[in-house]
Parts: sequence; C-alpha cells; structure tokens
Amino acid sequence: MTESAIETIASPIEEGGAVSPRKVFWATWFGWMLDGFDSSMYSYILVGALTELLPASGIEPSRANIGIYGGLLFSIFMLGWACSMVWGWAADRYGRVRIMCWTVLVYSLFTALCGLATGVVMFALFRFMAGFGVGGEWAAGTPLLQESVPEETRVKLAGWLHTATPTGLFLAAAVTLIGGSLLGWRGMFLLGILPALLIAYLRSNIPEPAHGRVRKHVSVATLFSGEQARTTWAAALLMACIIFGLWSSNFWAPTVVITKLVAAGATPAHAQQMGAVAGLITNVGTLIGCLLMPWITGYLASRRRTAVLFFVGSLISVVVSYEIAIEHLESLTLFLILLPVLGFFTNGVFGLFTIWLPEMFPTALRGSGSGFAFSMGRVLGAAGPTLIGALAATTGSYPLAISLLSLIYVVGLPIIAMAPETAGKPLAK
Repeated sequence: MTESAIETIASPIEEGGAVSPRKVFWATWFGWMLDGFDSSMYSYILVGALTELLPASGIEPSRANIGIYGGLLFSIFMLGWACSMVWGWAADRYGRVRIMCWTVLVYSLFTALCGLATGVVMFALFRFMAGFGVGGEWAAGTPLLQESVPEETRVKLAGWLHTATPTGLFLAAAVTLIGGSLLGWRGMFLLGILPALLIAYLRSNIPEPAHGRVRKHVSVATLFSGEQARTTWAAALLMACIIFGLWSSNFWAPTVVITKLVAAGATPAHAQQMGAVAGLITNVGTLIGCLLMPWITGYLASRRRTAVLFFVGSLISVVVSYEIAIEHLESLTLFLILLPVLGFFTNGVFGLFTIWLPEMFPTALRGSGSGFAFSMGRVLGAAGPTLIGALAATTGSYPLAISLLSLIYVVGLPIIAMAPETAGKPLAK
C-alpha cells in the first residue's frame, strides 16, 4: 500500500485536534462491533452456505464434508486475519485513524462479496480478504483508543472496548434469528457492507492521538531484539492460545446445536433459529466478562493472575459444556444453560488483552507489536477449526473433538509467566 494511497483516505482533522475521550471510544467501539457482526455471521449460516456451494463445486454436501470444509474455511478466514499484521506497521507509520478507515473498508467490501460467491474457491478467497481487513482492528483501533484517552480512564475504557465484539456477535445472532430465513445466507453476507458507513465519521471526527503525532519509524526488527523479543513472542503465543481456544469451542456451539436438532428430526429452519439462540446466550456471558474485566484486573492487581483465572476457567467450562453436558449426558438443555459461562471465559478473556497487549509495547512499536502478536496468534490458532472439522469427521463427534483441543489452555499457563506484568504502570511512551 503506497503512501499516496493512504493519504486518499486520511482524516481531514488536523492531527492533535481536540476530541473527547467518549467520542474516540464510541468510534472505535462501533468499528469493533461491526467487524464482530461481520466475522460471526458465518457461524450461523455455515450449513446453508456450504449446502449450496459444495454441490456447485462438485462436492457432496454430506455432514462429514460440511464439517471438513466448514473448518477449512474458518481457518482460511483466520489466515487472512493472520496476514493482517501489515496493518500494525502501517498504523505506526501513517497513523491510527487512517489505517482504521482502510481496515473497515476492506472487511466490509469482502464480507459483502461473500454473498455473491458462486463456488467454494471464490468464497474462500473473499473470506480470506475479509479476515485480512478484520485483523487490522486490533493493530489500529486498540492503540488509537489507549493513546487518546486520559490515563485515569484508560484501563476501564480499554477493557470495555471488547464489549463491542460480543455485541456484534449478539447482533448477528439476532439478525439470523429474526430475518435469517428471509434474507438467506447470501443476504446476510450482503449486510456486511454496512460498516463502510463508519469511514465517513472516522475521517471527519477523530484526530490522530497525541502519542502518535511524532512517529519515529523505529525498525520492526526491534520487536525481536533483547528483552522486547521475549515480550513479543509471549504476547503472540498467548494470543494464539486464546484464539485457538475460542475458535475451537464456543464458535462451534451453533453448529453443535443445529446438527443435534437436525439429527433428532427438527426442521432446518427451527435448527437454525436454535443455533442463533445458542449464539445469543453465549454472548451474554461474553458481554458480562468484558464489562467486569476492569474490576477483575483491579481486584487481582495483576494481569498475569487474571490470565491464569481465565485460562483455567476456559478449560473447565469447555470440558463441562461439551464433553459432559452434550457427549455423556446428551442434554441440549444443560448445554444451553452452560453457554454463558463458556462465553464468559473463552471470549471474555479478550477483554484482558485489549488492556494488556498495548501496554507491552512503546508508542513507536505499539501498532506493529500488537498487530504482530494478534496476527501471529491467528497463524498458530488457525489450525483449531480445521482440526475440529477433521476430528469431528473422524470420531463422529463435535463435542469430543472440541474437548480434546481445549488442552491448549494448559499449554498457555507457563507462557503467562513470560509476559511482562504491567498492572499499575502508565502506558509506555
């Protein structure tokens, strides 16, 4: 991306112009909310989309093939997200607001194009590019917020920022529940163009933060030198654990509900509605976790202790929800009751990292460092959905496959000790 191209979408506000913290928060929040809406729709319309696209590509739309290709397409989306680390470098070099506008444009356009796909290959390409755009939100949006608000409110607002994602997931589930059968899977994806409307507001209302007015253009190689290298890799590995865990657990809840109901004789329309209900109640737990995160981190007075709490809680909630409630007790009712707890831990943990991740890097490297950690986490975490699909096809059980892969949280526990403790410290300059 050239500098002249960047300038075409630059904010017309003079850098350093006065803007209220509340305005910055809501502008960033809505960007995250809308990309959460875009990225989660796939979970609810996976079966319908692949039932049409697989035959169009000469592939039988069997339950096993839907599991395998569904997982593969999840991973392709995540790999696009992983490749988005370039947005972090661009945000450090060209500005947070400018790059956030570009990310919104890319993910909106390609999400909408998914609704026009005529085969699996075309669909996979559009999903990859949508993921590439969505991934830029962490690299540009999180530093933009943290660098634009007063220190005394920074942690609270940063923790609350991730409430946007479950709200977007909640909105996608609600739209699926209310209008999914009317719109169809193509119409649902076409709604993805709506976030592009946010660009006009960002360009005309939000200035570059004071932290980023003087850009030092520090080499990205600095991320991998000395003590900073330990921090960079710890951040990336922790992100990999929580991303792998999330996309291998509660994002499969609608699919598990749908397949169980269809196997029991429910109509596809009813099964899809109940899948949307599963998404809604899971996101209630996520929203609660994110809202409480500033107080949880404050009470524990440690980013590391908070991470341990959520990693252990994620492991237990995944095993109890899938292996016990679904696999052994075969109780869909109990599974639905447990979903808010699952969302609280496996998705709520991201509220910790909207606080912690930008604190690990200085201003000149904050976009690059956050972008690398999040994107590399996507690279490593992208294997999760594909493994779920393959294991489910082999064992005939989504719950068993999901429970086995929840051991990723055990792997993550020693990595927490490698990350710097930043509680009580101001944002690095």
